Amino acid sequence: MLDALGSRRAPAIGCRWREFNVMSVAIHRGQTAKVAIRFGGWLLLALLLIHGDSQATAAAPTDEAIIAALGTAGDGYSVDEIVIDDQRRERFLAAINPAWQALGDDWQRDTLLRLMSLRKAGKIDVKATKRGPAAAPELAHVAEIAARSVLDRHPASTDTLLCDPRLRDQLQAAAIAIIQQPEASELPAKQPPDAYSIRKHLLRLRKTRHLRPELVQRVADWDRTIQSFTIDELAAALNAGKISRGAGVYLFYDPTGYLYIGEAANLRTRLVQHTSQSDRMTLDQYLRSGSNSMITVELHTFGERSPANDLAIRRAYESELIRTRQPRFNIRP
Repeated sequence: MLDALGSRRAPAIGCRWREFNVMSVAIHRGQTAKVAIRFGGWLLLALLLIHGDSQATAAAPTDEAIIAALGTAGDGYSVDEIVIDDQRRERFLAAINPAWQALGDDWQRDTLLRLMSLRKAGKIDVKATKRGPAAAPELAHVAEIAARSVLDRHPASTDTLLCDPRLRDQLQAAAIAIIQQPEASELPAKQPPDAYSIRKHLLRLRKTRHLRPELVQRVADWDRTIQSFTIDELAAALNAGKISRGAGVYLFYDPTGYLYIGEAANLRTRLVQHTSQSDRMTLDQYLRSGSNSMITVELHTFGERSPANDLAIRRAYESELIRTRQPRFNIRP
């Protein structure tokens, strides 16, 4: 009898297991609604277990705990200083939860964003006004370009850029890429940019609303891909035929700021013209000067269904980037 019962249960268990596998694949593909209809009980149980586990391991701190941590570990520094300085931020988070590093990046981001929200709402009664050192002035343009490079790829607020450890890492990587010398350069290697200075410049840009997303980027789905090349990498990619012949927008910049922004129906043809002998006299002179080793070229290429394939719309996209980023060789003859 037990054998018979076992034989009846085995196919049922196998069927359930196959259904669970199908459910997992469907969830992975984003077909949650279909799964809910077919596997309602199983799906509900799985989601409850996952949700309950995440709540248990990364519960959000209370506002009272955040304010108390600022008082005990903030040493009188402002909320902005807590967010942008690595050591102050770590002391603050440890005061909330000594195991903060195990709680994950989302927990850190949300906690810091909540701290900033409490400050903006006037709910912090702790004296926190001390300021850190001034930012290195030579990194102002580097900070703006690095921030725009990250935000172009990951649309977010400036606050989120400063509070999310993953975006902070990308910000610093972008800043390093802007000032680093090419491997073949004979010039002495530069020190990595000071992360604190980069972030402090972002606070200034945030207060002046200088990093607000360009209007054209907020009103359309551009279906774009963004790539960055050093000037030498671009020349090699052009020679190898690896640059798109489709429509696009291109940005030349270096540590001194944005240099030139343009658009083209055929990116490859236009960039060959610029790198061989640009029809923009000031850009051509700069490309042939000793400063060209620090130049980066950023390409915005568009998919087949992108509105940017229409010339008028692509020029509106280009014009908005020129207006907000103010490349100096677009303004001068």
